[in-house]
Amino acid sequence: MEDKLKKAVIICFSGTGNTLFLASLIKERLEKDDLYKIDICSIDYKKEVIELTSYDLIIFSYPIYAFNSPIIFDKYIKKLKFPKDKKYFILKQSGEPLALNNSSSLFIKRKLRKNKIKVSGEYHFLFPYNIHFRYSDEFVKELYEASLKLLDIFIYDLKNNKVSKIKFNPFIYLNALIFKIQRLGGPINSYFYKIDYNKCIHCNKCMNNCPTNNIFKINEEYKFKNKCVMCMRCSFFCPKDAINIGMLQKWKVNGAYDFRKIINDKNIKGDFLKSHKKGFYGFFKKYFKELNKKYDEYFFKK
Repeated sequence: MEDKLKKAVIICFSGTGNTLFLASLIKERLEKDDLYKIDICSIDYKKEVIELTSYDLIIFSYPIYAFNSPIIFDKYIKKLKFPKDKKYFILKQSGEPLALNNSSSLFIKRKLRKNKIKVSGEYHFLFPYNIHFRYSDEFVKELYEASLKLLDIFIYDLKNNKVSKIKFNPFIYLNALIFKIQRLGGPINSYFYKIDYNKCIHCNKCMNNCPTNNIFKINEEYKFKNKCVMCMRCSFFCPKDAINIGMLQKWKVNGAYDFRKIINDKNIKGDFLKSHKKGFYGFFKKYFKELNKKYDEYFFKK
């Protein structure tokens, strides 16, 4: 059966693992349904440009940084050559459902448009923050279950050649342009990073895993260049919480989300928003309402 499957590739950048986890979910579903054989192309500074002609389906996936796609992702996309006789999808993710996120894919869509290619579908998934504050396990599970619904919708659209678009207006686009200043923040803030050597065990995890090769070592001391894209991978995965991230220290989150453990723990209920409807979590009400409505229309039609 495998020899008969069409080929697909997920081209993604993942700072702390959310987008890579999403890519693994997409791969599992498409291969489980015997739709495609999937390759995952995870971008970092060493990644060579992939050849797309052998693939039938190309999926772009990235985390939204300050309402834009990450600059490391954009730079990689610039190098690609896009064959026209393929299906192209965008599956992006962020920690909140604000409408300002809707224009984050403008760069890649513009690139495809120049090659006279239309995007077959665009989908916005929600995953926990890797900065600002840590999401509770209950909320992580609820977001995961919502992601499964959106993934079902994506697969339905793919099978039925149904085009799904995300709308945005010029005001949202203008705000996205303004927030691109965040791209300057990474290189500048990188000079303020510090290591607490009372905690540091010199495991080199931060240096070896940096996607932009921004961290190096001199005389047993870690140094930071000006190539930081603020992915938070170094501080997020530091086993001893030894990295001070400068001006963003008060917003630091340390420690990976164990998605598989949270998902499989029956004692963790995915109903966090039932008792958290105001303030920041109030922004999620519309997203969940529209997602559930669309899901019901797709799979529970009368």
